[in-house]
Amino acid sequence: MPTETTKHVLPSSRRRACFRRKGSEDGAIAVMTPFILIVMFAMFGMALDLSRSYNRKAELQIAADTTALAAAAALDGTPAGIDRAVTAAQSAAGYATFAYDTQNVTWSEAALKFGTSADGGPDSWLDATAAKAKASQIFFTRIDTSALVPNPGKIQNIFIPVVSPDLAQTTVASTAVAGRDSLNALPLAICANSTTPAAARSSGELVEYGFRRGVSYDLMHLNPGGRSPENFLVNPIAPPGTVGTPMKNRLDVVGPFVCTGKMAIPTLQGGDITIEPGFPIESLYVQLNSRFGSVAPCTSSTAPADPVVKNFDLANASWMKFKPDNISANALAAPDPLLTVAEKPSGAAATSYGILWTYAKAVPYSAYVANGGVEPPIGYSTYNDTDWGLLYNPGLPQPQSYMSTPYQAAGGSATYRRSRNTRVLHVPLLHCPINAGTGAVVGIAKFFMMIPASPSALYAEFAGMDTESALGGNVRLYR
Repeated sequence: MPTETTKHVLPSSRRRACFRRKGSEDGAIAVMTPFILIVMFAMFGMALDLSRSYNRKAELQIAADTTALAAAAALDGTPAGIDRAVTAAQSAAGYATFAYDTQNVTWSEAALKFGTSADGGPDSWLDATAAKAKASQIFFTRIDTSALVPNPGKIQNIFIPVVSPDLAQTTVASTAVAGRDSLNALPLAICANSTTPAAARSSGELVEYGFRRGVSYDLMHLNPGGRSPENFLVNPIAPPGTVGTPMKNRLDVVGPFVCTGKMAIPTLQGGDITIEPGFPIESLYVQLNSRFGSVAPCTSSTAPADPVVKNFDLANASWMKFKPDNISANALAAPDPLLTVAEKPSGAAATSYGILWTYAKAVPYSAYVANGGVEPPIGYSTYNDTDWGLLYNPGLPQPQSYMSTPYQAAGGSATYRRSRNTRVLHVPLLHCPINAGTGAVVGIAKFFMMIPASPSALYAEFAGMDTESALGGNVRLYR
């Protein structure tokens, strides 16, 4: 028997309603599509304009960073360094581009400012002319690209003005601050033997802050004002004019600074530094001796040994005609303060001057005057070995067979390279007596280590004074 198939047919009224609904939906989509496209294109255009602004700011940030670093690297604490910084900034800006590498930055000196600290210091940011007046404290630069003329941060928008004519132009700017974050000086300070920067002995020899070039001293056994040794631990991370925390209980922090011979401050000027009496050499002498090739606990990458690690062999001394009593000049007896016979030679014996001229030679005061007190890169003119009788009294110390100082890098008259001469310690000299917790630095002395330090002594030959501008330090971006 055949099966009947039942066919359900929608009533005509329902079919018409369905068709009408479908047709109305198709019409709505057709009407909405143009508006959706307009919104999409508008969003795309706005994103394009915004991306151009973002990219422009990134381009200007690169220009600001490189220019600030170039300028900061040229600063050396002198007015001439300010001029070099301006020139360096202009040169660096000449390589800066923007607008997708299609336009060059036009330099304007108004974009460059100088400061005594990363935040500008008490005088805020100074132009080059004002900075020269206090150049010895200027080690930071600031670049503001909005001060360039014409301003490269102005961008003509293409799509955003559709929203509002007031948005036809966007202006962006970038700033950068760069400067020193360290100084090549040891966190060990001693008293200056005299407050006079330079004086002449009766022989005409130059004396700097009471020290004589070519004379060896025990830096742990000096005090121009008394019989008790005076030496100090410098807080290596507290800038001058601030109150730092005690560091004797944080020698794990201090140790690496002793290894490298650097402090994490850009200058020792502009205020008193934070100090603690009694440099803990018994705990830090090993770090000092990294300069002789004993790396641990330092690292060879940050505290390389000196090119010459040979100790002065006092037991078999052949350098001096008369074997010295000690590595350093003998201390004066009581009631005199802890100076040496080099400062008060009355009655001194031929063997009491210690080792002389192993690294530095004595200098005539006339050479200091002739150079205006600024030592040239090749050094002052020096005395000859035939002048020893004049300098150290007739019949006193004499060289055995003088040819050249024994510890120069390549012998003869060659001098050490500053970056490699790690046995030369740059030691801050303080104006003594000291107020509790702080001290004023009068200068930075150079002392050449004669032999490795011990838990109680640090023997070093005075080699003259240095300046922060010559010492330098690392330069980095601050913001």
